[in-house]
Amino acid sequence: MDKKIRITVLRTEFHQDLADQYAIPDLGMCPFHQEGQVLWSDGTHPPEGMCEVTWQVMAPMVRQLSERKLVQPSGTWLNDDSICVLACPDGIRPVIFLLEAEE
Repeated sequence: MDKKIRITVLRTEFHQDLADQYAIPDLGMCPFHQEGQVLWSDGTHPPEGMCEVTWQVMAPMVRQLSERKLVQPSGTWLNDDSICVLACPDGIRPVIFLLEAEE
């Protein structure tokens, strides 16, 4: 049986200098996610409210953790092989997520 994956928003950021140069006026912070927000995935489907672009990046890692597989080679990235820390692909207003397989 696959594990459920807890997805926690660790941090939201906004890079004003990049927004001034590249973004539409008054872009603002990410409208989908806030620090401390917790979402759950069954390992295959995106949680309700998840940014679709972020899910495209995150989905393979969610699936691997759900299947009890490593996201990265052991000991090369994080001090715990059962988690993953990743960022959405928005370089102007990135959101940092923690993925954890349910115990």
